[in-house]
Amino acid sequence: MSRQVLCLASLLFLTSANAIRTHFVFWNTTNPIFRLDNTDNVIDVNEGNLPWEYDQLNLICPQNSAEQHVIYSVSQEEYDSCRVNNQRPKIVAICNKPETFQYFTITFRNFSPTPGGLEFKPGQNYYLISTSTRRDLHRRVGGFCSSHNMKMMFKVADNQRNSVNEKEEESFSSPFLKALQTTTTRPPTPAPTSSIPIYYYRSKTPTQESRDYTYYYSPRDLVKLRKTILSRTDENETLKAEKLRSSSTLLTSSISLLISLSLSLCFMQL
Repeated sequence: MSRQVLCLASLLFLTSANAIRTHFVFWNTTNPIFRLDNTDNVIDVNEGNLPWEYDQLNLICPQNSAEQHVIYSVSQEEYDSCRVNNQRPKIVAICNKPETFQYFTITFRNFSPTPGGLEFKPGQNYYLISTSTRRDLHRRVGGFCSSHNMKMMFKVADNQRNSVNEKEEESFSSPFLKALQTTTTRPPTPAPTSSIPIYYYRSKTPTQESRDYTYYYSPRDLVKLRKTILSRTDENETLKAEKLRSSSTLLTSSISLLISLSLSLCFMQL
């Protein structure tokens, strides 16, 4: 007996270090949680946990008893009818060694590190039943589920959805948001009573590209533009005259050089 207590204490210590809440369930017919006049067999798990925190369940098998159980993970329909319809059911635990201390641990995580393991999605309900009898361990209809109500329901909390709802409630109750939402309504603009037409212009968006550009100048700018053009024209005319003058000078000098060269050649031949 002392060894059993020591095992339970060590089990409690180890599981409490890795889980927020650890549920211990003695899976036998004498456990009062399976009574029909209460709902202790319905347990909420993962309530208020962080995304990486998961509750655990330790199923402790009967010891020194004639009871033996196969515990299945079933659907709600199978839970209500105490009937395992699946040809390949999910077996959670097999308590077939009453002479030894035996337990099975379930972690309510939304993913399984092992292929084919149990996964518990947030916001979903999961069901365990035992349809075994004292004579037939692998019976799948009735059994202890029908005679002793040996079945449990686990409601996995959806903490992410609850946190979103709490944030929405806080935002709706925020006085700052209420102050922003209370906007003063402007009085309607009276309709024009005169016969002067009202013109509406459609503004161009940046996506509308046009290759035609229209430039508008005031009269003063036009006068300045005209003066600038005339001054530039005068400058161009002066520049042209200078170029002609320089070109004529160059031509005259070149002609005089040729004449001097020809005269020098004539004198040398004489």
